[in-house]
Amino acid sequence: MDGETLAAHYACIPTRIGNSLGLLSINTATHPEYRSKGLYQKLAKMTYERWSQEFNFVVGVANAQSSTAFVKHLGFMEMGRLNLRFGELHRPTVGARIWTAPEIDWRISSPRQHLKCKLTSDGLFQLTVRPSYFPFSIKSLVPGTAFIDSVKEREVTSKYGFTVDWIKGHRSRFQLPEKFKPSPLVMIYQSLNGSETEINSWSYPDFDAF
Repeated sequence: MDGETLAAHYACIPTRIGNSLGLLSINTATHPEYRSKGLYQKLAKMTYERWSQEFNFVVGVANAQSSTAFVKHLGFMEMGRLNLRFGELHRPTVGARIWTAPEIDWRISSPRQHLKCKLTSDGLFQLTVRPSYFPFSIKSLVPGTAFIDSVKEREVTSKYGFTVDWIKGHRSRFQLPEKFKPSPLVMIYQSLNGSETEINSWSYPDFDAF
């Protein structure tokens, strides 16, 4: 803050991958009159230093320009790019974001774009959304820790569909054109305390892109 003016802002929320608790980097914003002063770097470093004892890592998905800045100035590592593809929806659940019941309820109730949720026969949650600029719906299977009020019973769902995700060491044979994406989606990661967290997959509900 500069007096009553919000000069710069950086938001993160807690997230869990396996047994490791970390921060999900959400958004950085700087008032036009305060840009080119390195405020986002200062805020990020202050955030990571302040919370390095409570959280093990920071993970996020950024556009091409932002990801370059995070890697160059803040020591992040680029994990890979999320791909819009058609194929099998199942992905590794070990090394994936784990959702609690309140988090899933919160995610599917987004005022910006409502997601449909089904509890699959194998205990995963299938989240479906139809972005306004997409000619089709996209789906994702996410691991959750408990049953939620929004889902009444398990359902048989298709194993295949359109999705946006990243899977370590995997390259889909059926990737769709980049023009359908809002921007290149680059996954970035940084350890906060020297320990390494195993990350094997990431999907669009994990970072609220749609």
